[in-house]
Amino acid sequence: ILQYSQVTANFCTKKEPRDIALLHIFLHTTQIMNYREKGNKAFVDREFETARQEYTKGIEVDPEDPRLWSNRAQTFIKLGYPELASVDTAIARSLIEPKIISGKYDDVDLVLLCKNGWREAEALAKCDGFELAASALERLFQIANRRPVAGVDWNAWERERDRYLKKHYQDTTLLNSIGSDRHILLEQLVKMCKFSSCGVYPWDIRSQERCTLGSLASVQKLLEKNSGKGIKVSLVSFPGASQTHEFGIVATENIKKGTILLDEKPLISAHAPGQQLCDFCNKSASSKKFSCPKANCSEIFCSRDCFDKAWRLYHRAICGKNLDLLYEIVNKELKRAGNFLIMILKIFAIAKQQDICPLDIEGIKHLFPFQHSTAWFQHGLIAIDFYFELMNLLKLSVSDPRYEPWIYLTIYRKTKPNTSFFNPLTSTGQFYPIISLFNHHCDPNAGCEDVVSRAIRRGKSFDFGMTLSTQIVATRNIKKGDQVFLNYTLGHDLNILSAVGGTVKASGSTKITRQVLETTYGFHC
Repeated sequence: ILQYSQVTANFCTKKEPRDIALLHIFLHTTQIMNYREKGNKAFVDREFETARQEYTKGIEVDPEDPRLWSNRAQTFIKLGYPELASVDTAIARSLIEPKIISGKYDDVDLVLLCKNGWREAEALAKCDGFELAASALERLFQIANRRPVAGVDWNAWERERDRYLKKHYQDTTLLNSIGSDRHILLEQLVKMCKFSSCGVYPWDIRSQERCTLGSLASVQKLLEKNSGKGIKVSLVSFPGASQTHEFGIVATENIKKGTILLDEKPLISAHAPGQQLCDFCNKSASSKKFSCPKANCSEIFCSRDCFDKAWRLYHRAICGKNLDLLYEIVNKELKRAGNFLIMILKIFAIAKQQDICPLDIEGIKHLFPFQHSTAWFQHGLIAIDFYFELMNLLKLSVSDPRYEPWIYLTIYRKTKPNTSFFNPLTSTGQFYPIISLFNHHCDPNAGCEDVVSRAIRRGKSFDFGMTLSTQIVATRNIKKGDQVFLNYTLGHDLNILSAVGGTVKASGSTKITRQVLETTYGFHC
């Protein structure tokens, strides 16, 4: 305080550069402490959302303070968002571990390491990641080397690690005994998962503004850009639905069977790493290809036109970057889930090129996010690993409020349940923002067609990997004012492939169909 008084006096009279710098440091440190103390007080008072806000403000000022990350992680656990806590504890660990390993630390640092390690294990366990929770504690044991730490009972913590390992072994044994039947496996996962299904985070202001008259007008403009004929976007409602209103597609005139209602090109296409396919449209590029002109870039395209479109949309942000670490994570996943991760990479690349938050991308912001607990059990924690590599690749800061972990997970949840057609023969997929607005009906009045299905019907040659656009076609007469529906489960069972879109329903009973809808899209039909 005495030093601050002297610095202030000097600043007011002489304005010495050294004193100005000291004053900035003092004010900066005071601001951080103020946010942390406010957060701590709110946490003690069980005002967890207020605590989250204060810790977040502190992180924006000083992202290098591990206490802010770790404290916010504990707040996320209390709020019921352990997936976000797992990210924050990992960041805090990356900031505090090097000090412990180097030996340049004090007792406060060691206490924080242990406290954060416990929180990380707790968060991972609440995400049903019991093996990772045990690994987090084991890592802590090795680095802390069982040094005496106030409040830490190493024997008790070892017993907790063993409990996590036992739970992981029990779950793995049970799942392995079920076999390969996907539907029986999902039934068991529903019983097993403790992590709840997730959609919108309550502090996400954009989600509150999503289904409004203002957003309706902007989505209608997006539809008109994609040659929508005889249809419009409208706010619709469903009995018993959690949302008061949702977007839907309604006929503006009487429509005859066979009428093409929409012909949409995908916003993003994705394919498995290593395939000789165009990075923009998924067309085969093995015989005739256009390589990126940058010498250090290995991406290929089917034409200069596709390269130019990719360059304007997303490619400039990832051109020449080493994607190997990201591809390693993708290859750990099932083919369908891995494609979602590639799509998220491109969405974040679009956001970086436009210098905006990914949630503000046209074609993305109107979509509803959802992720079932079983999907998180199978893919969620791998998606967290992907986030860190993605941010590192694009040179984005995890403390940047436009790219925070909750924003990444919201994008992840927007891509999975919305229209992202996947071809299991070629491991390719496409993301269609407008087709995503068509709601489900088990007896639909419209269906999807692409270039492959049209070529087969006309007896022409085709390329299985090429889907340049997808059309929505009326499958029966539709009256003016009726909502236009698709069946989300058509061709969903990958054991049965439809050569012509919209002709093969998912195999099995109504029970299986309902299971697909509940675990993928979040509603009971």
